[in-house]
Amino acid sequence: MSFYNRLACVFVISLIIGGAHSINPGAAAGQKDPVAESMRLLSKGLIDAYERRDTAALKGYYAKQPDALFFWERKMTYSWEQIDSTMDALVGAVAKMKLTITEFRSGGSGQTGWFAATFHAERATPEGREFSSDGRWTVIAEKRGGRWLIVHEHTSFPLPKS
Repeated sequence: MSFYNRLACVFVISLIIGGAHSINPGAAAGQKDPVAESMRLLSKGLIDAYERRDTAALKGYYAKQPDALFFWERKMTYSWEQIDSTMDALVGAVAKMKLTITEFRSGGSGQTGWFAATFHAERATPEGREFSSDGRWTVIAEKRGGRWLIVHEHTSFPLPKS
């Protein structure tokens, strides 16, 4: 699989969170943890932007700070500038996606929240080549200026079983 196709998998992860429900074992019955719920909504917004292939909206979910740290697939990406420079190409490498969440959890407190998911992704390139993979996605966000912004992200795909 080419470098861009593998990196496109990272973006696929975002799409898998739609329809997922937050899980917070510490919340009282019938009550939703407000930060966990905010993280569920953040994940839904990300998915919606990915499904529209709207890179401007996607970029709006990230804190554009020089010391940000992002791990995408098997490549470590250190800064927002590196994410920004590849996002358009990566979104363009995927023509069709179908994602299934196998697990979703979220939580946090105050101005810091997180969500994590495992997923199965089926996707096709613009040329019609089809791929599927399983992966994991974790996001840490901070509330800044009334908005939740991603300050750390980690996406990984386990090595295929022999």
